[in-house]
Amino acid sequence: MSLDFSKLSDVTVTTQEEMDMIPEDFKGRIYIKSELCISVNKRYYCSVVAHGNSSVVAHGNSSVVAWENSFVEAHENSSVVAWENSFVETHENSSVKAYGNSSVKAWENSSVKAYGNSSVVAYGNSSVVAWENSFVEAWGNSQIVDRQLNGDIQVSGNARIVYMPKNIHEIMNFYGIKHTKTKAIFYKAVHKMENGRLVSHYNNNFEYKIGDNKTEVCDNDTSCECSRGIHISHLDWALSFGSSWPDLAIIECETKIDDIVVPNNTDGKVRTSKIKVVREVPLEECGVYGKILAKRRKE
Repeated sequence: MSLDFSKLSDVTVTTQEEMDMIPEDFKGRIYIKSELCISVNKRYYCSVVAHGNSSVVAHGNSSVVAWENSFVEAHENSSVVAWENSFVETHENSSVKAYGNSSVKAWENSSVKAYGNSSVVAYGNSSVVAWENSFVEAWGNSQIVDRQLNGDIQVSGNARIVYMPKNIHEIMNFYGIKHTKTKAIFYKAVHKMENGRLVSHYNNNFEYKIGDNKTEVCDNDTSCECSRGIHISHLDWALSFGSSWPDLAIIECETKIDDIVVPNNTDGKVRTSKIKVVREVPLEECGVYGKILAKRRKE
């Protein structure tokens, strides 16, 4: 008897056959709980979640979240978020965010963000951003962005450590932000509704109209990374933040430099009290990553 996936909000997978049965347009959550190795070959509406001691191989543009002691091997632009004691091995432009005591081995052009006590070994041209007590060992031409704070970083070959900017002028120079003496251009990931409305990720009633000025009370406390205000960033950060959304749109925003609050240890996201919405930026104009996301959407 076949399942009607349109009526299900979640599915638990224990075999490869069950995984392959799920259609790509399934909008519920898929959970993998299996000691067998399960391959994820499609990009679903929601990220696939691996629990327990599950083993997953992610292909294509698939997105996986790994919990507990899960093992994930990611290929070809796949996206993985790893929690607790998960282990991820990533290849070919894949992207990983590692939390807790996760362990990541990154190859080729992979991108890794490591938090907590995560451990990363980076090869090839991999890029790593390290927070807190993360341990990073880098080989080849890897680049490590040191978010500081008690981490242990060892480099070999042509690998290099980059120390993060501390104020708005350093941020603008570091990320190549276009600016004048008084104003700067940043970007924001928003949802584009079926009727064309551009709305906030956290509040669908907060709409961004091209040409409008938007204002919001902004928290000036730099010790708070995420607080009140309109959050804006450099382009790659905005693309990464909304990369899993099927309705992602990028808007270009202009703001006064003096209005910008830079949180301590920010990775490129800042906040402000007022922006002018300049335009919606086509994904195809957003560099290599934007073109990849645009291609995913067409597929």
